[in-house]
Amino acid sequence: MFRAIVISCIITATFFQIASAEIVNIGIYHKHKITSFVFHPEEGSYSVFTEQGKLIDIDKSDILELKYVNNQVTIKSLDKDYGTFKKVRFIGTSWNNSFKIKTSKSKRIKVYEDNLFVNLHSYYNYFQLINNIEIDNYVAGVVESEVGRSPPPEYFKLQAIICRTYALRNIERHKAEGFSLCDKVHCQAYNRKPKSVLIKEAATGTTDIVIVDSDINLITATFYSNCGGETAESEEVWRQKLYYLRTVKDTFCLHENNAVWEKKVPLTKWTNYLINHGFPKGSLKHECAIEYFQNCREQFFENQNVQIPFTKIRTDFHLKSAQFDVIPSGNFVILKGKGFGHGVGLCQEGAMKMAKTGYSYIDILHFYYEDVHMINLASLAFFKADY
Repeated sequence: MFRAIVISCIITATFFQIASAEIVNIGIYHKHKITSFVFHPEEGSYSVFTEQGKLIDIDKSDILELKYVNNQVTIKSLDKDYGTFKKVRFIGTSWNNSFKIKTSKSKRIKVYEDNLFVNLHSYYNYFQLINNIEIDNYVAGVVESEVGRSPPPEYFKLQAIICRTYALRNIERHKAEGFSLCDKVHCQAYNRKPKSVLIKEAATGTTDIVIVDSDINLITATFYSNCGGETAESEEVWRQKLYYLRTVKDTFCLHENNAVWEKKVPLTKWTNYLINHGFPKGSLKHECAIEYFQNCREQFFENQNVQIPFTKIRTDFHLKSAQFDVIPSGNFVILKGKGFGHGVGLCQEGAMKMAKTGYSYIDILHFYYEDVHMINLASLAFFKADY
C-alpha cells in the first residue's frame, strides 16, 4: 500500500513538473512562404486536431500532405482525403515526440520536436508554421544551430543558459504575429532537432537556469563569434548602457578562426563615402588624411571634426566587425580588422577556448558578463512575486 502511494506521488510530481515546463512557440520556415508540406512522425505518435475537433491519430507508419488551397488547409494521406480546414494542430501523445517535415520550398527534410501548429496567412496566401516546443528542446536546437557540434561540453552548458535567457527575455518579440520567436538570427538561429547527445544533455542539465542582473531582471544575453581581443560596451552598439556589458580584454580568442580579417576597397569608393558623410574633399588628397588606426575599440571614425560611427561603416561596407584600421595602398585602401560580430557580451570563440583549457562554464560566464547571477526560474518567479 505504502509503495503504491509513493509511486502515485512520484507520478503526480512528475506530471506537475512537466505541466509547469516552459513552452515556447517558434515560427519555423519564417518568411519562406510555404504552400505545401509533408508531415511524418519520426518518434512517438500524434493526434491531429482541427477547428472541428480531433481528426485522426497517426504514428511513424503514417505520412500526411497538407496544401494551401483557397484559404484553407487540405489534408491527405497516401490513400485518403480528409477534407479542408481552417487550422491544424499536431499534438504529440507519447513521452518523446518528434516529426519530419519537407516543404514545397526545400528538398531538405528537417526534424523538430514536440508539436506543430498550422495556421493560415490569409493575406499572404501561405502557411504559418509554429513549432510548439518545450524550451529545453528548443534551447538544444538553438545551441547546435548557433555553434555546431565541435565545442567542448562545458561550453554547451554556458551557451544553453545564454540561449534560454535570451529567449525568455525576448519571448514576445513576434507576439503580433502569433508566436514567440522566429527561427532566424533576428531572434536566434534554430534549424532543427539537434543531433548531438552532448548538446541535449547540456540543455537538460541546466534546466530552468537563467542569468539575471542585480535587480533580478533577465539580462540582455548577447553573443557573437569573435571580439578580436577586446569586447565592446553596450552603448557603443545600441546606445543603451548596461553595467554588465563592459569592455573585457580577451586574449583567449586572439588565435581563433575569426580573430582577424581584411578587405580591399577602391580608394575612390572610400573617399567618396567620406565626402558624402561630410569630410572636406580637399582634406583627403594625402594618404595621411585617409590613414586611420584604432588603438582600442573606438566609436567613431573621426577627422576634420567629422564623425562617422564605425558601426555604420561596418553595415555600409558589409564588414565582419566595426574594429578595423584603414591603410592606403595605391588605388585601394585596406581595411584590416579584428573579430567577427558586434562585440558585445560573450565572445564565442574566446569562451570555447576557455572551456578547452579547463575553465568551468560559471567562470566563463562571469568573465564576459560583469556582476550577474545565475538563478532558477522558480527563484526568479519568487523574487518577482507581487506581495
